[in-house]
Amino acid sequence: MKNRFSKFKGKIAAATVICLIVTLSMPIGASAVTISDISDHWANATIQNWVDKGFVAGYTDGSFKPDNTISRAEFMMLTNQAFAFTEKAPIAYSDVKADAWYAGAVAIAKAAGYISGYPDGTMKPDSPISREEAASIIMKIDKLTADDSAANHFTDSASLVWSKGAVSAVNAAKIMMGYPDGSFGPQKMIKRGEAVVALDKAMKYSITASGSATIDAVDLGTAGNYAILAKAGISSVPNSVVTGNIGVSPVAATFITGFSLTMDATNVFSTSTQVTGKAYAADYTSPTPSNLTTAVSNMETAYTDAAGRAADYTELYSGDISGRTLTAGVYKWGTEVLINTDVTLHGSANDVFIFQVGKGITQANGTKIILTGGIQAKNIFWQSAETVAVGTNAHFEGIILGMKNITLGTNSTMNGRLLAQTAVTLDQSTVVEPN
Repeated sequence: MKNRFSKFKGKIAAATVICLIVTLSMPIGASAVTISDISDHWANATIQNWVDKGFVAGYTDGSFKPDNTISRAEFMMLTNQAFAFTEKAPIAYSDVKADAWYAGAVAIAKAAGYISGYPDGTMKPDSPISREEAASIIMKIDKLTADDSAANHFTDSASLVWSKGAVSAVNAAKIMMGYPDGSFGPQKMIKRGEAVVALDKAMKYSITASGSATIDAVDLGTAGNYAILAKAGISSVPNSVVTGNIGVSPVAATFITGFSLTMDATNVFSTSTQVTGKAYAADYTSPTPSNLTTAVSNMETAYTDAAGRAADYTELYSGDISGRTLTAGVYKWGTEVLINTDVTLHGSANDVFIFQVGKGITQANGTKIILTGGIQAKNIFWQSAETVAVGTNAHFEGIILGMKNITLGTNSTMNGRLLAQTAVTLDQSTVVEPN
């Protein structure tokens, strides 16, 4: 009976761990989940922010259990998510089987250099992680300087044996603080809510220390003088409506089709009833050709700039951002990005979004990108390596920097710029350059 009971307990424990790990590793946006048990918790705002960003999720019953302990493996998974660590190193811990759910997280943690295991060759992935262990990890990640003296004020400083320098460092950086009774509680097991807050502060400290707390907008140069700029052509199924200039280079004006262009007497530009602005082509009179050459070069530089920014979020939602609410940052995908239901971008007027898309962007018919909180389209940059296709009656926001063609479906609308290194196709579409 005892053996049967032990096996039963083991199955229950395993099921609980698997449930937790599934929720930790499957990001759920704020629009999809409301956490039921954090409204009165001191870490409410930070936990909800992490849920919104997709770093962590609640349990299947809608709770988060912020005061439960968190295992070493789970803490590694959260850390890897927060700091976008992905590189793996070979591991040979006696208690980490190759097919364990946490094997990948441990391999990433080792490669990142913030954890190395115990002298006996174990990692103890299932054991709860203590506050001093968390402090040691954060000190390594943020490259903090150990200073034993900074922890002397804690009433339990005498219990800090191996971790005094780490505790001092995270305390001095205001990443992990003590308790109201004056203690630090180094051997206490850190709770889920505490872990999220500590890692959130560590992440922000790292960003501030690197001098990149504020994301700079992508500099478009003179490409920013055009609502649409393309190297291979611009076509319209009339009547489209474009507010802003359009231009093509190195191709000639014959590659601007469907606009019924009327050449100005100067031969520097032409006009169209579909364009509130001017149309330019590489075969027009000087200085138009050189201006367009510069604008195209600036467009290509902007594409490279956007593609090279350090990512805050990697492979979020596996590229399917349908129905999600996203906050400012740099998002990177090696996949296609899908928008099958409305997407909300939330933040303030100066917040910048950069989306690095390794393949294309496909937006479904009738869907919208919605801006809330004062976000401006001029600060949203979509760098796409393949085709960007905006569906019929869909609405798009931001600057598209496309390596390939950009197509807008019938009656679609666009608040932004279309900057393509091949062609742009409109079908009774509306494009308005951002203010």
